[in-house]
Amino acid sequence: MTGSITCALSVGLALSAASTSNLLPALITGSLARSESAAAMTLQPLASLQQEIGTRSQTTVQQFMQSLLAYGTWMSHPQFGWVWQPHDVQPWWQPFSVGEWIVTRDGSPYWRSGLPFGWATEHYGSWTYDENRGWLWVPSNDWSAAPVSWRAREGVIGWAPRIATTANTQPSDCPQPSWAWLFIASNRLMTTSNFAVAEQDLMSRDTHGTWGSWAHESDGLAAARMPEPRNANLLEATQCLSAADAKSMFGAAVLARGGTTNGPPISWVLRRSEMGSGRVLNGRLPVYAPIFTGSPPPPGDRLLVNPPAPTVQRAMPLTRAQPIPRSAPRGTNTPATPRPSVQPVPPALRTPAVVPATPLTPYEAFTYQQEALDEHHASQFEALRKLQAADDTAPPYPGFDMSKLPAWKQREMREMQRMAARQRKLLDARQSAYNESDASAPVTEPTSTPTSTPSSTPESPAKP
Repeated sequence: MTGSITCALSVGLALSAASTSNLLPALITGSLARSESAAAMTLQPLASLQQEIGTRSQTTVQQFMQSLLAYGTWMSHPQFGWVWQPHDVQPWWQPFSVGEWIVTRDGSPYWRSGLPFGWATEHYGSWTYDENRGWLWVPSNDWSAAPVSWRAREGVIGWAPRIATTANTQPSDCPQPSWAWLFIASNRLMTTSNFAVAEQDLMSRDTHGTWGSWAHESDGLAAARMPEPRNANLLEATQCLSAADAKSMFGAAVLARGGTTNGPPISWVLRRSEMGSGRVLNGRLPVYAPIFTGSPPPPGDRLLVNPPAPTVQRAMPLTRAQPIPRSAPRGTNTPATPRPSVQPVPPALRTPAVVPATPLTPYEAFTYQQEALDEHHASQFEALRKLQAADDTAPPYPGFDMSKLPAWKQREMREMQRMAARQRKLLDARQSAYNESDASAPVTEPTSTPTSTPSSTPESPAKP
C-alpha cells in the first residue's frame, strides 16, 4: 500500500501464458483415466452458471485496517508501505495452513479460512517473508477465491501463498521457496475441517506469544500435510499448474471423491457476521468481500496506533459454578411437601484452593515459546521418520526411481536441519526485538505504538 492500497499485488489463481497441457487431471488423481468422469469434467460457461449472487458491500480503507487491529499489527514497510502481521503466530505458521477447499459453481476452488481474519488476509493481497519477522501480509483491493500458486503430479498436490512484488505480478507462476509450500496426497485435497480456532484464543495472548491449543492440534488439511522437510524433494517432482490446469485438477479431485464439479454459487453478504463460519448454507457459499474506498493513512498516522495486547495468564482450572436456586412456582400458595433432612456425604478429597492466575514474565513466556518450538521440531522429525520408513516398501509417488531413495532421504534430513535453524532464528529475532523495545521504553508510561520500521528489510523469499 504505497500511496494507495491498489499498488500491491493483484491476486488470483496462478496464471500463466503457457499451460502445462501434458499434466492431465487423470495423471494427478491416478483414478480417472479410464472412466466416464473425465467427460463429466467439462465445465459450463461461467455466465450460465451464476457463479456470484448478490451485491458486494463497501467500506473505507481505514475502517478495514482498523478491523484487523484486533488480530494483528500494522507496520510500515520500505517497499510495500503498510503491511500487517497476525499477533504472535508460531515460527512454523504460514498462510493458507488453517482451512479447507470448497468447489464453487463453476468448478473453481475457494479457500475457506479457519482464522477470524482469513476473510481478508487470505482472499485479498499477497504475502512476503522476512527472516526476522516471518510472514507479512501486503493488502490490495482485488479479491480472489484462491490467491495461491499450485503444483501437482500423480498422487501429490501442493499450494503456496502468492508472493508480493512491487511490479504487481510474480516473476513466475511458482516463485515460492520449498518451505512455503503445503503438500498433501491428492486424495486428501477435499478433506473437511472442524475448526477449533476461536477469536478469544488469539485475543488471549500478548506480545510474548504463548500460543493457544489450536497451534498444536492439527485438523483437516493441516493433519494431512506432509512434513515440511519433504517439500524440497516434492518441489522438483511436481509441476507448476496454470489456472486452467488448477481448475481441472480440482474437478478431478472432486469427481474422484464421488462429488460434483457443480458446486454452490458465491453469495455476497453485507456484513462479516452474516458470513458465519463460511460453510455452505442452503446451497450457497456466504462470502464477505467488501469493495474498499478511499486511501490508507500515511505511515505513522494516529489512526493506526496499535492497542496493547492483553496480558497472558497461566491457565488455571475453573471452579464449577454453583447451582442456581429454583424459585417458588408462580400462581400457587401450596407449600412444598417437607422432606427429611439428609446428612451430606463429605467429599473424598479436599478441593484445592483456587489460586488467582498471575501474568507471565517475559522469561517464562520466552521459555514456553522455545519449548513449543522444540516440540514442533520433534513432531516433524517423527512424522518424517515414519514417512521415510513407508518409502522403503512403497515409493513416495508413482513412477519413483527407488535407486534414488537414499539421496532422497539424505536431502530431507538436511532440510530438517535448515527448517529448525530458520525457525529458531525467527524466534530469537522476535525475542531480541521485544527486549530492545522494552529496554528503550519509558519507565513511567508504557508504549503501545510499535516501531515504524521493521528490524530488517523484508524481501521476497528465495530458495534456501
